[in-house]
Amino acid sequence: MDLYVVPPFTDFTTEVVPPAGAEVLDLNEHLVQRLADPRRLRSARSRTGLFGRAAAAILERKAFDEAHLRAIGTALRLAADPAVRLTIDDLELAEGSTQSSRDVLGAADRCELFGPELGLAAEAAAGRRAHVVVDAEQQLPAAFALVRALGAHRVTLCGRLVAEQVAALRRVPALAGVEWRERTPERVIRPIWYAPAAASLTGTGVRGTSTDGGFSRPVEPVRWLTGKDQPPATGPWAGWLDAARVAAFPPEALGRCRGLTISMTRIDFLAAVTGLNGMTVNLRRLLAALPAEVPVACELAVGAPGMAAGVVGESLELLADGPGGVRAAGLRPYRMGIRSVWAGQSVRFPPPAADDLARWIDFAAPETMGAREVRTLIGHWRDRLPGLPPGRLAACSIAGAPSSPACVWDPCAEVVADSGPDGRETFAVSLRSGRSFRLHQGLVAPVSRLAAADPHALDGLTAGARAWLTTGLAEAGVLRGRG
Repeated sequence: MDLYVVPPFTDFTTEVVPPAGAEVLDLNEHLVQRLADPRRLRSARSRTGLFGRAAAAILERKAFDEAHLRAIGTALRLAADPAVRLTIDDLELAEGSTQSSRDVLGAADRCELFGPELGLAAEAAAGRRAHVVVDAEQQLPAAFALVRALGAHRVTLCGRLVAEQVAALRRVPALAGVEWRERTPERVIRPIWYAPAAASLTGTGVRGTSTDGGFSRPVEPVRWLTGKDQPPATGPWAGWLDAARVAAFPPEALGRCRGLTISMTRIDFLAAVTGLNGMTVNLRRLLAALPAEVPVACELAVGAPGMAAGVVGESLELLADGPGGVRAAGLRPYRMGIRSVWAGQSVRFPPPAADDLARWIDFAAPETMGAREVRTLIGHWRDRLPGLPPGRLAACSIAGAPSSPACVWDPCAEVVADSGPDGRETFAVSLRSGRSFRLHQGLVAPVSRLAAADPHALDGLTAGARAWLTTGLAEAGVLRGRG
């Protein structure tokens, strides 16, 4: 039986669909579950341990909602390693860039996080060839480490990134002897993120099923599309796609969509949206073809050629208002692909010679924001848009807009006890804002009741104490709509 190995780090809310008769070893899922184990998070010491214990409490709910995602993101961020730094949807090398094979090899040698997963792969691949699926650059350090651990002659590299960069990867000496397959296995969204009934069964070992009248039935897989993926011929799908690309999808395919996040560089109402290639398209036909219940969001790439700060600000103001029911999905710096084409004016610069795995290039264009200006604007608007999804994940694309809160307490916050130099201390901790608020001993009980949605939790406080407390909790991001 063929073995397909999924190396860390990639979207943990999706899974690879192997060819018929093949087996999948998902090291990415294994690593995320290991790092996000509540027992591991509760054992952390120091002030960062507050956030680990808050994440542990949220993970133990097994709600598979936004708070659960943020808790996993916290666990990944707290995972210390000499070679890599993790976020919920990204990996950064401590030294260098994933665009350099030399830097990737250095990270593969020094990274300690995926050591247990390498052992699992060696055991599972004993006596057979391993097809290592590399869809994103964040997987490169683990993929290189797998080649070294298993032996290049026993590894076939495949996946989206391999298909895009096979020529460059073939020139990496450390990969000599590897076989190459440009076939890219499909990805689907894990049922726990879109089928509540399936999520409730996951804890008992039943996966990919739902219930109806006491009988189990399969949950129809939702294909996940990114990059240049085309919609499947049949069946549901969801995606995180460029505006210009998805606007060309046929109405029949759009009618099978279950969730869509659209990447763009500018929006001037829904009739004029500029995609990542500089082409302007009209989204009204697309939105009309989507089922009414499908969640639609827009991600703005900041810093594209010819997009000055004023233009970007106008786009963000519009997205903040939710035009046509379309909500904001996030902001990120614009990156020009090495093989991409921009419809407007720009000058492209060749990548440094050391970047033998280059995917992005520098450019210059009039009326374009600089890198520092981009960072400042993104930071400012992320503070103004606190309801943004936690990351660029399939689960975020298929999730509906947040409902009106039943209480002011943010579900991404927890009351956490800690042992400090002055004895036992208690904090209200927000995984959304990354801030905490220290509670006086007399406030622990009422704040705990507030977290439990008790509408009378603060009735016993004086008006002044209540105002002081709610202001502090709001500034820490613990109360919704108050910070």
